[in-house]
Amino acid sequence: MTVQSQIPVSDPAETLGDGLPPGTTLCNGQYTIDTYLNSGGFGITYLARDSLGRRVVIKECFPNAICCRRGEVVRLRSKSYDMDFTRAVELFQKEARALAQLQHPNIVGVHQIFEANGTAYMALDFVEGTDLFDLLDQHPDALTPEAVRELAVLLLQALSYVHRNGILHRDISPDNILLDTMGTPVLIDFGAARQSATQASRVLSRVHTVKDGYSPQEFYIAGSAQSRSSDLYALAATFVHLIEGSPPPNSSLRLAAVAEQRPDPFRPLSGRFPQHDPHLLAAIDRCLNLFSKDRLQSADEWLDALAGRRPSLLAPAAPTQAPEPCVAAPPVDPEIESKIAEMVASNHAAIAEDGDARSAPVKRAPRPDPEEAKRAAERAYWAILNEDPADWVSEAEPEPPEEEAAEGELAPPPPRRRRFSLSALLSWSGRGRRQALETNL
Repeated sequence: MTVQSQIPVSDPAETLGDGLPPGTTLCNGQYTIDTYLNSGGFGITYLARDSLGRRVVIKECFPNAICCRRGEVVRLRSKSYDMDFTRAVELFQKEARALAQLQHPNIVGVHQIFEANGTAYMALDFVEGTDLFDLLDQHPDALTPEAVRELAVLLLQALSYVHRNGILHRDISPDNILLDTMGTPVLIDFGAARQSATQASRVLSRVHTVKDGYSPQEFYIAGSAQSRSSDLYALAATFVHLIEGSPPPNSSLRLAAVAEQRPDPFRPLSGRFPQHDPHLLAAIDRCLNLFSKDRLQSADEWLDALAGRRPSLLAPAAPTQAPEPCVAAPPVDPEIESKIAEMVASNHAAIAEDGDARSAPVKRAPRPDPEEAKRAAERAYWAILNEDPADWVSEAEPEPPEEEAAEGELAPPPPRRRRFSLSALLSWSGRGRRQALETNL
């Protein structure tokens, strides 16, 4: 059934709250909301219990730019948003179905997808523990160099599995990596649906979907190609935060500095943290290159680097020094100029569009055929969620045959691994506070 036909338009004068109240039941009484956890531009998360009393996390599709709530029912802010909302719900459901096929000890599990209250929901694993942000704040000494390296290996193995199944995460950051009470890292809150919804809807495109410091520059430019290396950039930025105590500079600011022939404000880690594995530092620096072609191209390549199978990454970098005033600056890379031009044009278009909308009414173009728009949205979604694997294969080092899945099948998950040895360092975890998947849709 379509959600669009069930959603009435809200009364603007009515005072509305966003979250469902505790005690609300969903899916014919199968789930009961215990408490609100968090919300973002595209949804709300709740801690709930299933019919057997087990804790689960419920995600509700709730793009608050175009909808609100009256009682428990989600309603449109305007009739003009019906197509945008329907697209968002469909993309939410399709992403949930794709993620539900993933079975991996370091990836959050999706149990069920269902519709209620005029929108869509998914039920996920409840993870008791803490995220990396809180770990850095409360127990910074727990992340020793050995623990950081082991954490990198486990997350890269999980990311390799995700990528082999044709999915990109698109929202890796410290708050989307949880450590359970045994110290096992769990990757949560995939962002494919958010990215595709912003591309499929003019209204939702204004919702901020990047994380400054962690998102690569291609996430800031509408229509830019995204690939496995985009996730590797975000993972590398996360490890910069773990090692240095803060994320790298915003990638769009880095790009602007290079375009203006100023030094890149990012300082490579190699040579500055001798206590850490030099292979790890070199791989992080490589993956934080501004342009995708200059990064490592897969999680498996990064794992090879950690194993020392890429000694070229350890080649000493040229010493950083101020340019001599009499020497002419090198020409700007045409690719950099093109990217900056796209960013400037995009910003100007957004400003002009907002100004036009505020100053005078604009004649609306004829409404597109709903069925054609639906098909276009589906194509846009799958172009993002399931990118052509042929574009991801490294020409230098193809994937090992034993790791490839048969065509049309999911890559088999590895056997459940031993517990992450970080648990030995996290004596606080057994008595630590409980934390669910406090994520932003």
